[in-house]
Amino acid sequence: MDPVENHLNWLRLRNLSPNTIRSRRSVLTTLSHSLPVPILEATPEMLLMWRCEMTGVPSTISSYLSHARQFYAWAVRRGLRPDDPSQDLPAPQKPVRLPRPIGFEDLVTAVEAADGQLRAWLVLAAWCGLRSCEIARLRSDCIMAASRPAYLLVAHDATKGSRERTVALSPFVLGELAGLAAKGWAFSRRDGKAGHPQPWSVSQIIGRHLHSLGIAATAHMLRHWAITEFYESSGRDIRQTQEWAGHVRIETTALYTKVRPGRAAVTVARMPVPARRLRSVS
Repeated sequence: MDPVENHLNWLRLRNLSPNTIRSRRSVLTTLSHSLPVPILEATPEMLLMWRCEMTGVPSTISSYLSHARQFYAWAVRRGLRPDDPSQDLPAPQKPVRLPRPIGFEDLVTAVEAADGQLRAWLVLAAWCGLRSCEIARLRSDCIMAASRPAYLLVAHDATKGSRERTVALSPFVLGELAGLAAKGWAFSRRDGKAGHPQPWSVSQIIGRHLHSLGIAATAHMLRHWAITEFYESSGRDIRQTQEWAGHVRIETTALYTKVRPGRAAVTVARMPVPARRLRSVS
C-alpha cells in the first residue's frame, strides 16, 4: 500500500478528526510532488529545500512542518525507514499575539440583525464559547434544557480532540435556543441536504454576516470574547475557564483571556509612589 494512504488509515484507526486527516493528506501530497524521489526516500537536504520554498504566515508553515514530522516519526516507528529526515527542519518563531475579542456593541448589533439558525450560532459562539465545529455538530438531545442547572453537552465526536465537556446555559441562552429542532441535528444544512452543516460553512456564514454589518471580526473572535468574559466573571479563575473552554493545556486558555487595560490602569494606580517629587537626573 502507498505509505501515505497507510499512514492516513493509521490516523483513522486512532479516531483522529476528518479535518486532521484531510490536512495531513494535503500536506503529504504536496510534499510528495515536490520531491525528486518517493516520500520515504527523502533526505534531510531535500526536505530543507521544500522548507525553503514555503511562504505564508508562521502558523501555517509550522502546521505543514508538524504534519511532515509526524509522518516521518510514524515511518521510523513502523520500520519503514531508519531515521527521521524532518527532525532538524527549522520552524519559524510564531508571534505571541494578544486575544482579539469582538467588541460588545458589535456583538449585540450582530445578534440583533440575525434570526433563525444564524442568531443561534452567534449566541452559542459568544455565550457558550463553542467552536464552529461544535456548533455544526450539535445534536438537540445534547441540550439539557430541563436539567437543573441547564447545560449543554459537547460530545466527543463534535469537538476538537474528542474531549467531552459540559457548558452551563444561562437563562438568556436557553431563551435563544428555545426554537431549535426537538431531535436529531440541532441545525440543518442550508443547501437542503441531509446531515449537519459543515464547520467551515458555519464560520464563513458568521464572518459574512459580521462583514455585511461593517464589523471587522471573525467567528472565532466571538469565542475569544466568550472566554475572556467567562474568565472575568469567574473571578479570573483560569482552571475553571480552561475546563469551560475545552482546552487541554492551560497555556492555550491564557492566549484567549484578554486582560482589560482598564483593570491594569486601576492596578498600577494602587502601586506606591514617592511622597515627594523625585529630583530629575541631568
